[in-house]
Amino acid sequence: MKAPEDLAIAVRRMLQQYEKGRMDRDILKGWVQGLSSYPPPHGAPVEALKAWFAIRQGDITPEIRARDLQMLAAVADASLASVSGTGGMSAEI
Repeated sequence: MKAPEDLAIAVRRMLQQYEKGRMDRDILKGWVQGLSSYPPPHGAPVEALKAWFAIRQGDITPEIRARDLQMLAAVADASLASVSGTGGMSAEI
């Protein structure tokens, strides 16, 4: 299990790489599935992210890609909120 700060940094980096087209979805999926379980507030977003990537997708449409990014952002935002204690932004899951 990564510390909340490390989780936030790692998820942000993966999000940026995927958003810029520098990472294939299958590589991202493998990384997501390897994440550990986390306590609140980032536990639920991490589990939702893992469940989302466990769903078998056919063609990766712009809508699926947008949802991927939204789910990654929710984990990063929850992690940053717990680190800063300010509440942070959250995405709908």
